[in-house]
Amino acid sequence: MKLARWIVLCCALLGFGMCALADEGDTTTVATFNQEFVNWPDVHVARFAFPDSTLKFSQVTLRIVIGCPSSPGDCDPWDRLGHLSIRVPAGDTTFERIEIARFITPYDITGGGGPGTCPWDYDLTAYQPLLHDSVTLALFIETWISGTRGWLITATFTFIEGRPDPEPYRVVPLWDLGRLVYGNPADPPDSHILPYQVQTDASTQSVLARVTCTGHGQGNTNNAAEFSNKWHRLWVIGDMYQHDLWRSDCATNPCSPQGGTWPYNRAGWCPGASVPPWDNLYTNFLPGEIVEFYYEIEPYVNACRPDNPDCISGITCADCAYNSTGHTEPNYNLMGQAILYRAPLSSNRPAHAPLPQEITLYQNVPNPFNAQTIIRFELAHSAHVRLIVHDLTGREVAQLVNNALSSGPHEISFDARSLPSGVYFYSLISAHRHLTRKLLLVK
Repeated sequence: MKLARWIVLCCALLGFGMCALADEGDTTTVATFNQEFVNWPDVHVARFAFPDSTLKFSQVTLRIVIGCPSSPGDCDPWDRLGHLSIRVPAGDTTFERIEIARFITPYDITGGGGPGTCPWDYDLTAYQPLLHDSVTLALFIETWISGTRGWLITATFTFIEGRPDPEPYRVVPLWDLGRLVYGNPADPPDSHILPYQVQTDASTQSVLARVTCTGHGQGNTNNAAEFSNKWHRLWVIGDMYQHDLWRSDCATNPCSPQGGTWPYNRAGWCPGASVPPWDNLYTNFLPGEIVEFYYEIEPYVNACRPDNPDCISGITCADCAYNSTGHTEPNYNLMGQAILYRAPLSSNRPAHAPLPQEITLYQNVPNPFNAQTIIRFELAHSAHVRLIVHDLTGREVAQLVNNALSSGPHEISFDARSLPSGVYFYSLISAHRHLTRKLLLVK
């Protein structure tokens, strides 16, 4: 082992904050929480020394290691939500929470040949604008075990010096919804997930829309939210991104084997695994414009809830009452961020180079509308395009265009007299672009 690496290891074990590699000056290691004992849902907050803000890094990584207290203690035997966040001052006594790493604690890892400790690695290069000088970190695990059982958490950051290209320079929190109830018509998710606008500046090249979401709760209709595959949509101005919040790789993670049902597929919730974010890079804007974000979740009604008068335990549902075991309220833990990138100052290329607009889709007029509305779009060059209308479930209800069109502006009339009132979407699709906007039919 090189002397410098031995020094770094000793620093970390002794609990020192920042340790630089002497013979590899481009690498810096920052040891933060060291065997931090967590056995109650209290937030563990501490301040640590990070590299100077004048330094730039081509990569920033984080390793979190989870372990168990020694006898007479032990691990919390249940899978729990955990995360590490940065507290960014927003006032004299207020702060913004920027979550940088999420994980789900494992089932039993000390018995039955379990590993005893488990490591998770995260790429945090996008957060380097916040990881400098003095940083306040907040560690949280939703565990209620108390006593001598719990978790031991160690978190170590590694910085590789270099020029990031493009360079992340600003992180904007969009949504931070710790318990978003799912399936209750009296408390729908869209009443909490509000549109969010971010002002770009002249240097903004691209925006990374990052969403981290985990579903929890079982014993409900479709066994939601933990064991139910539902689509989630992210809207960035007129572009729609969709994915299924589902993980089929729970049986293969760095924390195996475990006890219990850890190998089962789940909605973003794998016991003993880190939670990867869902990233979408957006460039379809001009620097200085406002970029609007919106998030929605597949419509769903949980019939197995206490306030549903039609729910009958043992008949329509196994149980209508929530409890702490087999029937818990379905919910999502949703975190959204916008990370702005620019070209580094030493780069030879322009500070901003917006992509050419192959197609442009405008908001329908009027909107809301009754029976008929006009949809306008422009093509930069001749192309085969499709213009379709679909409902909230993704079912296509109308095809307005499906052929080659010349370059220039186009205008299409949409007659919706045969459709019921409600929210619909219209999508313009070419070989390289897929733009979507929302329209509202009111009769």
